Amino acid sequence: MDPARIALSLTGVSKTFPGVVALRDVSFEVEAGEIHALVGGNGAGKSTLMGIAAGSTSPDSGRVEIGGEVMLSASPVRARQLGLAIVRQNPALLPDLSVAENMWLGVRPQLRGGIGAAGEWARRQLQPWGIPIDPGTRIVDLSLHRQFIVEIAKAIAIEPSILVLDEPTEHLTAPEIDQLFERVRAVRERGGSVVYISHRIPEVKRIADRITVLRDGETRGTYENAAVSEDDIVRLIVGRAVETVFPPKRADAAEAEETAPLMIVDELSGDGFSGVSMSLQPGEIVGLAGVEGNGQREFLRSLAGLEPARGSVLLADRSLKLNDPTAMRNAGVSYLPQDRQAEALLLNMPVRDNMSLGSLAIFARLGVVQRRAEAHAVAGQIGSLDIKTPSQETEIRALSGGNQQKVMLARNALGEPRVLLAEEPTQGVDAGARVEIYRILRGSADGGAGVVVLSSDEIELEGLCDRVLIFSRGRVVRELVGPAVTEHKIQEAALRATQLRERQDAAMERTGRTRLRDFVRGDYGPSVILALAIVLLGIYATWVNPSYLTERNFGGVLQLLAALTFVSVGQLIVMLTGGIDLSVGALTGFIAVVASFIIVDQPDRVIGLAGTAGLVAGLVLIIGIALGTGLLNGLLVRKALITPVVATLAVSIAVGGLALWLRPTPGGLIQSGVTELVRTRVGFIPIAVILAIGLVLLLEFLLRRRAWGLELRASGSSAEVAGRLGIPVNRRVIGAYMLCSLIMVLAAFMLMGQIGVGDASSGVSYTLASIGAVVLGGASIFGGRGSFIGALLGAATLQQATTVTSFLRLDSSATFLLLGLLTLGAAAIYSTARHTRVRA
Repeated sequence: MDPARIALSLTGVSKTFPGVVALRDVSFEVEAGEIHALVGGNGAGKSTLMGIAAGSTSPDSGRVEIGGEVMLSASPVRARQLGLAIVRQNPALLPDLSVAENMWLGVRPQLRGGIGAAGEWARRQLQPWGIPIDPGTRIVDLSLHRQFIVEIAKAIAIEPSILVLDEPTEHLTAPEIDQLFERVRAVRERGGSVVYISHRIPEVKRIADRITVLRDGETRGTYENAAVSEDDIVRLIVGRAVETVFPPKRADAAEAEETAPLMIVDELSGDGFSGVSMSLQPGEIVGLAGVEGNGQREFLRSLAGLEPARGSVLLADRSLKLNDPTAMRNAGVSYLPQDRQAEALLLNMPVRDNMSLGSLAIFARLGVVQRRAEAHAVAGQIGSLDIKTPSQETEIRALSGGNQQKVMLARNALGEPRVLLAEEPTQGVDAGARVEIYRILRGSADGGAGVVVLSSDEIELEGLCDRVLIFSRGRVVRELVGPAVTEHKIQEAALRATQLRERQDAAMERTGRTRLRDFVRGDYGPSVILALAIVLLGIYATWVNPSYLTERNFGGVLQLLAALTFVSVGQLIVMLTGGIDLSVGALTGFIAVVASFIIVDQPDRVIGLAGTAGLVAGLVLIIGIALGTGLLNGLLVRKALITPVVATLAVSIAVGGLALWLRPTPGGLIQSGVTELVRTRVGFIPIAVILAIGLVLLLEFLLRRRAWGLELRASGSSAEVAGRLGIPVNRRVIGAYMLCSLIMVLAAFMLMGQIGVGDASSGVSYTLASIGAVVLGGASIFGGRGSFIGALLGAATLQQATTVTSFLRLDSSATFLLLGLLTLGAAAIYSTARHTRVRA
């Protein structure tokens, strides 16, 4: 092989995880201008090998070369610079950012243009797929199916010299797979290389030039596509011949039809489907099929209580409570979701906990779990389902996709469900694991349970199901039974359906509600709600006490608002990264205390500075203190890996202690010129408020229209994904803490203007108030989303509530009650809107 033609070379690569040898002396080469398939069973090491190539995983030994350049260390940024793009089995997207923002971050600047044009540029990249995906939609609001299309479109937009596709078709429909193959071949035609990882052997045979097989972390050979058959590839993957893929169906379907139905669904309707009726017999497997997006997924999830629905569902003549997943589980309805990592698995917990979680009552005595009984049951499931795991205590994230799926099935088996709902049960698993999963599903049916399987694989439905219901435009348009359940008839029924959706007026009503929900879910929806609350509170206060509406009152309220706004803005900067800063209040007070020794009219006997010299020296010192405090917070969080709450609480206690040591009691008159400047007004509006609003607008612009803001939100949305995209997460987070602390200097000057002396306890109340303002403004405490305008209006709402209660002559308890109700109400509204499942 000509070395000049080698686009990607991995030589002697080995990698071991705790208890698992993932790769053992693997060598793999990809030529320029070829599509090279990498196949193997779950746990064979395919994704690990490509993770090493992409720089996201460090090998224990071996060498990686991209385009003839040796990778000296694992670096996703360097791999991408050398032309390698990867589409992972789990999309590497930032959930809180929009489609356009995600695509823009993943592409070289010369290919994407400025962030202002990101929406139109993303629209052009998505246009060939023929799917209406709004570039402004947040990733979290897209279905998993569309997230994959975004991820693939982003990778192709990079114009990579090496494109790695890890199970790219698991979530795609047949027309979309054709589109993907066209784009893949286009990469090859322009001289690029493609590494195609898939469990679907027919697809591999259709697209690949060469095929490399991995098994148990070792290379089993590289072959020209024409030199191996599908059966040959399966034998190489599994290590043996797979003679029977599907277990036998029910022996006597006619007799089963005379049995009383286990479940009866009558006229069930919901978002995406309407008027669906079906029955399910004990021991029967019923399939749900149809072109993607025709309501079958929503219907299945409604049976699990996860999607809103109306109608009736009877289980053994007992009416089930709809829209309640707990009630469904308690009745014996078990659900196996498509997105196992997001909806079913506790990735940081061991196999044992993941398997037994739904059945703890079985192992409990007087509320105490009997570990021996639990471990025995889990061991039995591991053995019977042939789950490959080093031990019960292995974190489930270390298992392959197929074994994770088996753990989920084992969890269902321990609960002994009467009805099992399985959504894409074999998605992302290899040929050998598929056979085991089919056996498990048929075994559940043979044990007397009813099984409903939703699958986009017609061959799977044909081999597994006793009956298949075909969905089109939200309704069941055909039912196939027994011998009629064939791949051809399933496809024909779906493609020839002419069913029209009913109740178009209702659909339009849902569109209106959806738009309102989308607005509330957005970053600016909360701001509008808060503005309305501020106005209503003001109107009520004026009606009760006309003196509320005076310049004197407004001037005083705005002066107090300025300080809280500065603190809230700083808090939001940190919260956007997924952190929190509990030291802001103590730091504000500490800065004021330090200033009370230096920024004074009369020189201190020890320091000996006053006037201009004192002001300059004081500014330099307090800015240094602020930056140092922020740096310490950031290092504790990102380098020492201490939880933000613990790290910043410790710093808060230390800073507060220093302030009390310097000023046990309030004292030290701040320079009169400083206090007068802080209190300066333009009309009745304090100049401090104008400065605060200016800072808010500047930061909001940077947050939306500059890379700094995008990277800040990306770091909070998913630090892992942001790191893969080359974003310097550590620098962004540490910088956020430092900027937050620096803004506390402005808040401290507002404090000096209010009280005129150094007081160690003067800023303490700002910590909780700033968190409340940011939450009211719609920011997520988990990071990734928020608005500085929302933080400003959140602070204004808190200040308004305090002012209104005082004008109404209510005591302080009423103030706290009103603030609590406002915060809880806002949190409930935002949480409900943001957790309403959207399937765009």
